[in-house]
Amino acid sequence: MKNSVGRNIARLRLSRGMTQEQLAQRMGVTPQAVSKWENDLNYPDVATLPALAALLGTSVDALLTVPDRDAATADRPTPSPAAPSSAPSPLSAPSAPSPAAPAFTNFELIRPEPAPEQPRARRAAGRSLHIEVRGPQDNVDLAFPMQAVSALTGLIATVPQVRSAVGARGIDLDAMLKTSFNALDSNGPATLIDVTDDEDHVRIWVD
Repeated sequence: MKNSVGRNIARLRLSRGMTQEQLAQRMGVTPQAVSKWENDLNYPDVATLPALAALLGTSVDALLTVPDRDAATADRPTPSPAAPSSAPSPLSAPSAPSPAAPAFTNFELIRPEPAPEQPRARRAAGRSLHIEVRGPQDNVDLAFPMQAVSALTGLIATVPQVRSAVGARGIDLDAMLKTSFNALDSNGPATLIDVTDDEDHVRIWVD
């Protein structure tokens, strides 16, 4: 996708695993308003920019910054650098832990995560991930059953039209797949991407 404020919003939204409808609900606007933002047909009200930036995990300055050249990471929130030395070495005496930090042990703390596979599989039944491209050179209309969407990465590597619709437009596939699974909790169609680049209209949604 081209670099613009609207595309910044779209990329950051996907990186947070939100559909257009989910972002609209959390911002108190309509999905059509979000679509207009992402297509640069309209912009968020100035008063809403801090809340929008916070929701997208970035700053207002970063949200409004449009690079002159391709800078893939310029419009994404910068993660804090890893601090490998935060855990003391087993060979050195550990310093006194702060009240907010757990004492050092020889065991890794593993955060338990829910296992949503079975409920998600049930929610996925009968739903599909749709990819539609309309333009002078591309004309794509594909649907993948959500039960098989994990195979989408392999399919994109072998189907030129899908690769063009997704990869060539700068869409983060991993973020799109994550968002498509989050969309299973919604009722009705859930929009992942609905943008127009030059003469091509690209729409990706779950229904």
